Amino acid sequence: MTPIAEIVDWGAMVNVIWTSFVAGIGVCAIFSLAIIGFARGADLRREGAMVGATLYFGLMAVAFAAVMAVVVFGVIVMTSK
Repeated sequence: MTPIAEIVDWGAMVNVIWTSFVAGIGVCAIFSLAIIGFARGADLRREGAMVGATLYFGLMAVAFAAVMAVVVFGVIVMTSK
């Protein structure tokens, strides 16, 4: 009977766990910035503060582009293995 320590590569397992944890928390945090940028930008636009609205919409665009970049990077990594 083969011990489980010989079957599982524990170094790779730990690498997968911490990478998925960091990516999951990071993507959620960046996407929340996109939501905040959209919501506050819409509020400021309604109030007539166009400079602030533009800055918040810029935050939304940058955060959303970062999330999409992470998603594309993840798909590329998964398909290249």
